[in-house]
Amino acid sequence: MSNARYCVTCGKKYYPKSYYSYPEITWGVENREEQCQEYARFHSLGCMKQWLSDKRQAFANLVDNITERDIRNQPIEKG
Repeated sequence: MSNARYCVTCGKKYYPKSYYSYPEITWGVENREEQCQEYARFHSLGCMKQWLSDKRQAFANLVDNITERDIRNQPIEKG
């Protein structure tokens, strides 16, 4: 069974466990292969940067909200 995915930005087929999947998981991290499959959404760094640029306002709001919660040390609400 193939574990191929399609890039969120361009739709190109890629494999999350390969060197060319982003966001990149650092070598030496425990369960690296599982994390690659769980978090990889882009086939290249360029596609990841393009997607972040296209969604910059929403991304900035997300980062601000997460940072504010971390400062206050509040858990993230579900639902």
